[in-house]
Amino acid sequence: MIRILLLAGTAEARLLAARLAADPRFSVTASLAGETREPAVFACPLRIGGFGGEAGLMDHLRESAVDVVVDATHPFARYPVVVARCCDRLGIPRLRLVRRPWVSGAGVHWREVADLAAAAAALPSGARALLSTGRKSRHAFAASPAAWLGLRVIDPPGGRSWHPAGVHLVQRPPFTIEQETETLTRHAVTHLVTRNSGGSGGWSKIVAASSLGVAIVMVARPPPVPGPTVETVDRAFAWLASGAGGHDDARLQGEYPC
Repeated sequence: MIRILLLAGTAEARLLAARLAADPRFSVTASLAGETREPAVFACPLRIGGFGGEAGLMDHLRESAVDVVVDATHPFARYPVVVARCCDRLGIPRLRLVRRPWVSGAGVHWREVADLAAAAAALPSGARALLSTGRKSRHAFAASPAAWLGLRVIDPPGGRSWHPAGVHLVQRPPFTIEQETETLTRHAVTHLVTRNSGGSGGWSKIVAASSLGVAIVMVARPPPVPGPTVETVDRAFAWLASGAGGHDDARLQGEYPC
């Protein structure tokens, strides 16, 4: 039986966990960082909380005798760099499962920027912006001249005010196009700032904003971590199943280059 550590935080991670949990060849444990108060339900054992840095992750991998690590964290997560370093040091095969990014076209266009600082700089004075960039992004917009900043969050963060015109919109995805249209209209949004997370779940806000003529500022993804990478749950399962069939790590890495 192959022992898999599944680093989760995406819908793809939950779907893959269900596939693996139903297959007797695999023993899978999912791990969440614990950043939401009500985490999603998984079909396999779930651990919540960090590992205690790079050294803590390496200790966990050794003590749990993990055979394979699947990194299905968010496309903008910083953790893949740490995961790759730890796995490579220990000689543990790893796979990055990250959904395909969105591509503009067919009536849907946006201004792409390199990072959150550039996104904040792209907002003109008086803008009314919906920020779909994650709760940790709020301080990047602290000096924005915008007239209204609505930061979408799953759980309301604590701490002091981050902007004179900043508010938290506590909402749990996914959202339909109609729901996104209502949110944009109700708050008279002129700009949507979002990250290129990809996937179908977040595309509705792009469609809604485009139909309303709302300007879209898109934060580009960080450079990918070199190593085996797939974009779908089916491909991830096939990669793992090929390992269960006895193929060595060189074969696995050759089949799915980054």
